[in-house]
Amino acid sequence: MLRDLSTEPQWNLIERVRAVATDDDRILAAWLAGSFATGEADAYSDVDVHCLVSDDSAEWFRDNWPETAAAIAGPLVLATGLPGLIGGYAVTKDWQHLDLIMHPRGLADPLLTAGVMPLYDSTGNLLPAEHVAPEPPTGEPFFPEAAVKVCLYFLGNLVVTFGRKELTVAHSGINAIRDGLVQVMLAERGVRRRGGNKRLNPYLSGEQRLFLESIPAADVSVDGITATIRVLSREFIRRGRALADRTGAAWPQELEDATIAHLQRHLGVDYRS
Repeated sequence: MLRDLSTEPQWNLIERVRAVATDDDRILAAWLAGSFATGEADAYSDVDVHCLVSDDSAEWFRDNWPETAAAIAGPLVLATGLPGLIGGYAVTKDWQHLDLIMHPRGLADPLLTAGVMPLYDSTGNLLPAEHVAPEPPTGEPFFPEAAVKVCLYFLGNLVVTFGRKELTVAHSGINAIRDGLVQVMLAERGVRRRGGNKRLNPYLSGEQRLFLESIPAADVSVDGITATIRVLSREFIRRGRALADRTGAAWPQELEDATIAHLQRHLGVDYRS
């Protein structure tokens, strides 16, 4: 059973950002992004911090950003850089999770960034004067064409994984097909922005959640994997077609037909009914 938690540790960490930025002349501004900036944070949320730094300090931060992360959060047990960025994600020994990204002054303008929650501004004009939360994530329904085609492609590849008797790989295909279904469900509700990869429930309807949580678990066997993926593929095709009709988009019928026929021919199973 999970203990009741609060966001107090995260807010204490956020206060440390202000203190560290104030004491470091190389840091020109600091702001929050992510769920603490959008008002969607809970006790399980990590803290996403962005800093504007002087151009001549950028290379130092590229190599030494974990020092700043440790000054903010305390001793670290993990600090992993993100390719192409100055900074990365860090974890403390009590599992506080901090994402820290540094932006050189000459390459960034935080005034143009939506959803900024200012923490520190050395001049008073580098960040928006006040926090403006981003627009709600929901809008008009749309058809996620790329996600639909990728899902049908993964479905067709069951022939490969079953044919090679790669049951562990085939089992991972359940996640791929479920992810495709989730993309269709989000598009039904007009969701184009989500609050991170570890948050889904707020963006789904009760009916959608009920279906996803009712999907039978599969053991690592041909029969178990087949039964679960059939449930997913039927619902994916049903919802996808309906969404295409609703939005006036073209459903990839030829790809669907070719995929279903391919599976029927090689596996002897109808994944559409």
